[in-house]
Amino acid sequence: MMKRAHALICASCLVFLGLYFAATARADAFDKKTIMTINAPVKIPGANVVLPAGTYVIKLLDSQSDRNIVQIMNDRENKVYATVLAIPNYRLQPSDKSEFTFWETPAGQPVALRSWFYPGDTYGVEFVYPKKAATEIARTTNQNVPTVYSESQKPGDLKTARIGATTPQGTETELSKEVYSAPGSQK
Repeated sequence: MMKRAHALICASCLVFLGLYFAATARADAFDKKTIMTINAPVKIPGANVVLPAGTYVIKLLDSQSDRNIVQIMNDRENKVYATVLAIPNYRLQPSDKSEFTFWETPAGQPVALRSWFYPGDTYGVEFVYPKKAATEIARTTNQNVPTVYSESQKPGDLKTARIGATTPQGTETELSKEVYSAPGSQK
């Protein structure tokens, strides 16, 4: 009788542990929490933020909205370096690891973070830069750069911020909704 009770308690513990670890795994997939280690400075969107070499956490703040808001923080997650707006970005083949792309920058300046894809996803996010930084990147790359026309980094303000693109000449243009729209969102 004692062995049966002990076996039942152990089975209950295993079920509990299984549910606990499943919930933890889902939480990371929901917010797409990613550990990012860089070996050189990287410019991120926001108020002229440059991350020195080190380890950081990047994750979605609100993955239910059509526009994604991303937080970039230290490895202990007790300091937020930036809360930034991002727009959907797509690729044909998923990867089994997180992938980041960077904008080209002038010699001697840190590269600028362009996009982030979570493992197994064909969709990711492209970061939206404030007008001044977008203009600098657009001139260097000779490409239009997604731009947010808001100085605020508050999540509520970012959800309603106007976005567009900055041309290499420094003028504003609209983003193509066919290129930058979330799956299932209205165009």
